[in-house]
Amino acid sequence: MRQIFWFLILNLFFHFENYSQNLIPNPGFEQCDLCDSRGFKELGIGFGANVPADWNSATYGSPDIYSNLPKTGKRHGGFFTGFRKHEYLVNHFTESLKMGATYRFSFWLMANPQNLNYIIDEIGVHIQKGKAVYPQSEPLRQIMPTFKSPDEDYIAGKIYRQFTFEYKACGGEDHFIVGRFQALEKMDTFFVGSKRPADPYLEAIYYLVDDFEMIEISAPVIADPLPSELELCKDSLKSLRIHDLYAGLPIKWSTGATGPEIQFKNEDLIWVEIILDDACKSILRDTIQIQYFKDVNMKILSADSICTGDTLELQAICNEKCFDFIWNNQQTDRIAKITAPGIYTVRAKTFCYDLMRSKEIFPSHRMVQTFVQFPNIITRSGLPENQNFKAFIKPQQQHRIYNLEWSIFNRWGEKIFSSEDQNAVWQPADTNPIDSYLYMYKINYQDCNAVTTKIFKGNFNLID
Repeated sequence: MRQIFWFLILNLFFHFENYSQNLIPNPGFEQCDLCDSRGFKELGIGFGANVPADWNSATYGSPDIYSNLPKTGKRHGGFFTGFRKHEYLVNHFTESLKMGATYRFSFWLMANPQNLNYIIDEIGVHIQKGKAVYPQSEPLRQIMPTFKSPDEDYIAGKIYRQFTFEYKACGGEDHFIVGRFQALEKMDTFFVGSKRPADPYLEAIYYLVDDFEMIEISAPVIADPLPSELELCKDSLKSLRIHDLYAGLPIKWSTGATGPEIQFKNEDLIWVEIILDDACKSILRDTIQIQYFKDVNMKILSADSICTGDTLELQAICNEKCFDFIWNNQQTDRIAKITAPGIYTVRAKTFCYDLMRSKEIFPSHRMVQTFVQFPNIITRSGLPENQNFKAFIKPQQQHRIYNLEWSIFNRWGEKIFSSEDQNAVWQPADTNPIDSYLYMYKINYQDCNAVTTKIFKGNFNLID
């Protein structure tokens, strides 16, 4: 138990650590290898305060690393935005975002309180795949930010405010941009100074940022919309439903249906397209090739006749899968054992329909010679069993014989022995010559379906 307990603790610890990992390098701007003695560094496109670069610029504007008013630590970032200048901070993630995973992005923001006349709204963050390089001085109007602060919620300059949003990744995003993505218009600014400037468009509005964080809060839920395979019955109406994970999203099927479930008949291929609820509105497509059960045939294998009292096996076989056999004599296996002639019917199920087959088993005739035999040679010497004459009857057929009368005649037609006992034995006397003898027997027996009486003749030789 102790080993299991510690394993659980360690597992939870590492899971939590991975779960809480900040994906933004140098999130508080504390590392600044190229800062001057004031703790200041101006950033440009593709280069920053460290090598390799973390924070840098997306445009010709030059955001900064400062040491004036950090939220925590010694340093913070800053950028101009507003009337005259439009600057954008850029950084990358330590690992690309995973498709379908949900992340929480947060940062702290406030207006620079020094010489502050105007505060603004709608400062945003844009998350993208690939480097953020936009060689222009104008606002990044061409970009629709992933997040922006609310309209007419003006961000003041006395204390830092935290902004947080959740982001469901499309997969592969590795950079983000921070700034205002539209030029200022009416109602985008709020005057907080003591005296309005003669020309507001000459004003430079500077914002400070600090303590960025991007963490994964929900791992991607991976599920195939459709089953990997589907085998159906031909001409049957089938329902197919996508995985419940996607049931509430916009859906389009190859049949034209738009709900989470469709019904179809005799389609060879079905596809579905789902518009995911990630930031990119990605389209997930899944396809399934429909397989159909093969036609099933059944037949009964056995001999065509039976002798009453014997046992005959009837075997039902199918060329494809069949099951739940039941015979008209109530046997419930693939093989039925019978002891009498008749018409035998078996029913079985397949995945698509029920089967029924019948076979008539006819009465057969049993030849007496197959179970009653007499020797054709006896001897005065040799093995004891060869020194006398008698009927040899197969033990398993003994019950069929009701009466057996037999006699022996010499070559002149004289009867020399007679008995009504089927177990009787004729032991030749010394006076019986070495010669050929005739035997005849009359047998009353059960011949499969009826009691039959027959007479048979034969001969044998007596030798030394």
